[in-house]
Amino acid sequence: MLFHRHGSAATGSRPLRCFFFQTGFGTAFTYLTSGVFLSGLALLMGAGDVIVSYLSVIVNICGVLILLFSPVLERFRSRKRLTVGLTVLSRLATLFIVCIPVIAPPGLRLPLLLAAVVAAFTLQAQTTVVLNQWMLGFMDERRSGRYISRRQTLTLAVTVALSLAGGWWMDVAQGRYEGFAALFALAGLMGICEVVLLARTPDGPACHSAVKGFGLRELVRLPLQNRPFAGFVLYIFTFYLLLYIADSFTMVYLMKYLALPYGTVNLLYMIISLPQIVLLGLWGRLSDRRGHRFVLKTSIWLFTGETLFMAFAGPEGWPLFIPIAFLCSSAANSGFAVAVFNRRYELMPGENRIVYDNFYSAAVGAAFILGPMAGGAIKGAVESALPAGGGVPFAGIRVLYIVSAVGILLLQTVCCRPGRGGVRAPAARFPEGPKNCD
Repeated sequence: MLFHRHGSAATGSRPLRCFFFQTGFGTAFTYLTSGVFLSGLALLMGAGDVIVSYLSVIVNICGVLILLFSPVLERFRSRKRLTVGLTVLSRLATLFIVCIPVIAPPGLRLPLLLAAVVAAFTLQAQTTVVLNQWMLGFMDERRSGRYISRRQTLTLAVTVALSLAGGWWMDVAQGRYEGFAALFALAGLMGICEVVLLARTPDGPACHSAVKGFGLRELVRLPLQNRPFAGFVLYIFTFYLLLYIADSFTMVYLMKYLALPYGTVNLLYMIISLPQIVLLGLWGRLSDRRGHRFVLKTSIWLFTGETLFMAFAGPEGWPLFIPIAFLCSSAANSGFAVAVFNRRYELMPGENRIVYDNFYSAAVGAAFILGPMAGGAIKGAVESALPAGGGVPFAGIRVLYIVSAVGILLLQTVCCRPGRGGVRAPAARFPEGPKNCD
């Protein structure tokens, strides 16, 4: 087990064990209240394609809104108290979503759904940032790749179990409201367990911001002055923008256009999840040996396979091409999950980490907003140019995957040349936790 470099193994191992198991409860809560189940609940309320496509990436989109919270949160000396408080608020706000069909008239359900989702997932995004800062104080940089891979493996194990159980349950419930209510109730129980575990986790040393009185200009200027970090953020922003031109429409493509049942959709997503249980450990060891930068750029190359194969996944060919695409996605996502977490903290100074992390989250969130917008515009243009009932089935939505694949290939061709920022920037070491918080 990992331990903080300034403390004993006993001092660091207990917090990291707590964070490890917290991941299981937190993943269960998030999975049961988002993704395919949140999309299904939205469709039940009459949401359209664009709304459902945004719901699949809503956590990332709401990262834009947390930028302005940085000055307030930097004043909190206890990361534990801040994390526990934000966790409670975010869980309550998320559970409110399932109450909307009961308490709101039909005409107000979608506007109230959007407002509740934005509030809940903005709190979730900020909670994740603060929890990461708390956890980093106990991590050993030399084994960070392996620790993050183990956390991700637990995340996948929980996801696979809930994919089977949740998909079976929603098919039994035939997509009715009662099925969603039961899932959200189970999520509430997971949230209670998560809060209790966080409350029992030891706190780290008190942290202080090195700069006082942040304004919006300073919140942007400070990260941009760090050229390696700014180059990395630009690289990740561009990648997400290109990927989610198409990927944001995957859920609605499977559920609405191909009309696949919940059980089938969840089984398909297990093709992404199951291989990662093995792949994450391999990527984690490779990341510690070859560097997080190497794993990051390698994993992004693999996303082109996913997007290209999805372009061929029509009504007749989807049983072949979607599993192949999702296998590519599994390999890509497992490496990306390990590398992007560690790489951004390599490039982030020890001071004002919430400012830097919120800036990163805001940049990623902007990409998740612009990607589906660009995808929707391209899809609409393609469909309007085709004769009604003619051409390739679902041509508009399938063209998006070609656009994403070509865009990512161009990005990698440019950014993987020696001397380019985000990928080739000099590696830094993790900040030394509590010693740099003062």
